[in-house]
This record gives sequence, structure tokens and C-alpha cells, in this order.
Amino acid sequence: MRVVRCVVGAVLGAVLLAGVPLADLSARQASLCITPSAANEAFLNEVAKDTWNYLSSDWATDNHLPWSWRSPTIAGGDYVNTTEIGLYLLSYIGAYEMRREWSPTSTLVESEIAAVLDQLRAWQSGTQASQPHGPNAYGNSVFFQWYWINWNPPVVGENTGTNQVVPSIDNAFLAASLITIREWAEANNHPALAQKADAILQDMNFLIWYNEETHLFKLGGVKNPQGGVNADYYSNENRIINFIARALDQLSPAEYQASLDALVQLPATYKRNTNDLSDDITVSKVAWDGSYFTYTAPALFIREMQTAYGTGTIESATAAQIAYAQDQGYAGWGLSDCFDIGVGGYLNQGAPPTAANNPPEHIGVITPHASALALITSYEHEAVTNLRALCTALPAVYDLNYGFRDSVMAKPDDSSYGQASERFSALGQEWLFLSIANQQTGFIWDYFYRDPGAAAAHNEMFAAPFSLTL
Repeated sequence: MRVVRCVVGAVLGAVLLAGVPLADLSARQASLCITPSAANEAFLNEVAKDTWNYLSSDWATDNHLPWSWRSPTIAGGDYVNTTEIGLYLLSYIGAYEMRREWSPTSTLVESEIAAVLDQLRAWQSGTQASQPHGPNAYGNSVFFQWYWINWNPPVVGENTGTNQVVPSIDNAFLAASLITIREWAEANNHPALAQKADAILQDMNFLIWYNEETHLFKLGGVKNPQGGVNADYYSNENRIINFIARALDQLSPAEYQASLDALVQLPATYKRNTNDLSDDITVSKVAWDGSYFTYTAPALFIREMQTAYGTGTIESATAAQIAYAQDQGYAGWGLSDCFDIGVGGYLNQGAPPTAANNPPEHIGVITPHASALALITSYEHEAVTNLRALCTALPAVYDLNYGFRDSVMAKPDDSSYGQASERFSALGQEWLFLSIANQQTGFIWDYFYRDPGAAAAHNEMFAAPFSLTL
């Protein structure tokens, strides 16, 4: 089913990067509900095709798992994160559901997903004989931070650094992916896949991160779920943990509500560089550092855009992203965690308003996946316009074989203006691809909410039943 949302007209989107004040965008609320233009549809199809070419390539995968990042010039990246595994599996379903000329066959989708689910189960159950760095899962239940995919079979990384952190957020995104896969498999006559996904889910225990006194989850530490800091901000994407714990019936309704109430849910305002206070933008539940994915990545699963959180927080955070880039004179918008330009390492990137006094930003570095994640908002047209503008004004960011690189310098007076990252990121590519697939088919929402637990968690989170009508 094609998803139609209220967006502004083409002329408004076209002037966004020309410096039109965001105050002029107030007309968007009264604009007509339209679909993107044929040109935008064709553009998104090309981006999806090229991104899928990357995700499904032999170059960017090993042993049925994606490299965390890949570069034609930098060695490394031959490991995978738990979230990346779940989103990789969903990308196969999304590619199939899009029904394009480049889409994989049902047989290929089934065989690829089965291979990865078998690998996850072997790690989780401890039945994989190869355990050179110790058990490949924590307590025969949940998964570690990083796995080396070039080992045969793949194994968890050595007990150094962050390899054996037990991450709550990553496991929650994996579980959300597995719920979606199970429901898709059941609806499309793949009973063996459904059983494999369900077996993994049944043994994932999210209460190992939970503190009944504070009603907060922990982010997790090395071999210690109760390590790390509290997952304490509603908009720090960690709300996906609470949602999944309830969807799996591991939190009671009362405890679920207590866990949501314990999260920090405060507003903050971005004050624009104008003399008109009406231009200022307030985000109802601000994130700590303003990284865009923290607002929108959970919304790939949770139907948040239909709720007050969607309108008061996600929409406002998107408007603030656009406004901030305009005020800074950038050639595009999209501040979200990503790899730096050139050979630089991973960055925490965020736009105001934020809860932090000094939000992180490598000035001028933007990432295309932020625009893609905005496709599920009413700023859909602006998101496509921004992606197209990046390809035109900053062409180094787009590879004709594999799609968008992970970042680009968008500050015109910077000496590195137009330089892109040397890396393709699995997470960035997955967010890009799944955002397009979800925007065009709604497949993640449709299958995720077939699960009664997900529907119940939604109803209790928002004190209202979800609706399939957008």
C-alpha cells in the first residue's frame, strides 16, 4: 500500500536550500496531501536500487552478514553489530516487498534469512563449537556488541574494548526486527523462518538490563548488562527497549508505564538567527545530543508519526534540523551520528535544540541517512529535495554503484567542502534503504503490528489504540 502524507508543494521544497526563512514554512500545515513527484519517485527508486546493490553485494558481506563498514581505500570494517544484523535481514524483506526489477526472489530471501537466523541461534544456544573468545552470546540469551564475520564460522570479538559489551538498545532493535520477520514469515507461508525467529525471541531476556527500583534500563557494559549508564532519555532512541520488553510480555502493564514515566521527557527550543520569536522551534521531548536518528530510528517500527510524539517531537526535530542548516549556511541538512569525511572515525553529530549544554558537532559534516529517515515525516518532500541537492551540489557523496557514502562536508567556506567519507556504513545504508522501503510500502509497520504484543505496547505507550489509517 502506497503511503500518502501531507507535504508542501514542490516549489517550497525547491527553495529550502536557497535560504528561504523557515517562518515561511508555516504554510505547510495548510498544504495539500500529495504524493512525491514522478521525478522524486524515480530518484528514490535509483537510490534504493544502488543501496540494495551495496547491501546484497559480495564486497560488503561475508558469511551472510554485512560488514559494519566498507571502503575502497581503507582496510577494516569486517565485523558486524547486533542492530546491523537485524536491519540487514529486514532489508531483504524490504527489497522483496518493493517488487522492483532488481528485487530478490522469495527463494533467495528465505535462504538468506534462514542462514542468518541459524547463525544467531548457534551463537545464542552455545551449539557453535567455535568459541575462541568465550561464549558467542551472553547467558544463552542476548547478543554482544561486535562479531567478526570473516571467521568461519563468525565469532564474537575478543574480550577487549567494546566487543563484549552487552548492549540493550542493539538487542532491542534486533528483537524488533525478529518480530517483524516472524510476522512476515507467518503471513507469507514461510513457517520454518517464523519458527527460527520465534525461537531466538523466546530466549531473549530484556529484564537483565532493568532496575526495578529506578524503573530504568541500563545501556550495558562489558559482560555486564547492569553496566554502563542509564537509558534515561525518552528521545535517546532507547524507548525501543521499553517497547520491546513490553511487546515480549516481560514487563507488566504497570511496570511498563512506570518505566516510561521514569524517562526524561523535557522540551527545549532552538532559537533561530532572526528577530522574530515565532521562528523559534520547540521540540517537546528533546534528545540529549540532537542526533537525528535517535528521534526517527524507533519510528521505523513504532507508529509514532500518528501520535503526539510524532507531531510534537519528531516533526519539530526535523524542522529544527532544516532551520539549523539554513542558519549555518550549509549546502544541505542532516546531523546524525556517522563516519567523518575522508578517513576520519565515527562522530557523534547532533543539531539543536539539545539537552546537552554543548552538543557534539564536527562543524559542517552531514549524513544522507538523516534525510532518508525523514521520509516518514511530513517533511518527505524536503527530504527528497535535500538528497537530490546533495547529489548535485556535492557529487562525491554519491557512488553510482553503491549509493550514498556515509557523510559529506556541507559548509561552503570549509577547506574540505564537498569531500565525502571514504566509507559506506552498513547502518547508514540500512537506514537509507529501509526508510525508502517503509515510506513506499509500510511493510515494517504492517508486519510489526501484526504481533499482538507490539499492538499492546503501542496502545499502552500512547494511551490510545493504533490505527492503520495514516
